Amino acid sequence: MRKPDTNITKAMLKTTPLVLLGLYFILSIALQGCYDDNATDIYPQSAVPGSSLCDTTNVSFSKIIEPILLQNCALPGCHASSSPTGGYTLDNYNGVRSIVLSGRIVGAITHSFGYSPMPKDAAMLNDCQVGLITSWINQGAQDN
Repeated sequence: MRKPDTNITKAMLKTTPLVLLGLYFILSIALQGCYDDNATDIYPQSAVPGSSLCDTTNVSFSKIIEPILLQNCALPGCHASSSPTGGYTLDNYNGVRSIVLSGRIVGAITHSFGYSPMPKDAAMLNDCQVGLITSWINQGAQDN
């Protein structure tokens, strides 16, 4: 067996602590930058219901709920009047009211056990959108 070169071994012993210290320093700075981050600050469009960015008081069907449903649910091949999947039309108040009365909409949009997760084959609605729909229903699901 060949004896290691003592010059290389000594050089490695001198530089290894410096390399490890440098890695520690870089990681500590990188991780420190994420310390106070939270989803509401980073993604305000998915703000937590009840926060100032997601006002769930006095939710309007025409101004808030209908646009969410038209953008995510009432699409051709899904729940548009022209071809409503599952018999639910979500591009008008009467169609939305029928699914609200069935009790299925909240289970579907929260991906609860026993419900078909909606929107199908797409990302789940964000927390604010789910909170707005739930609040609107809890406020009586008015045509306002």
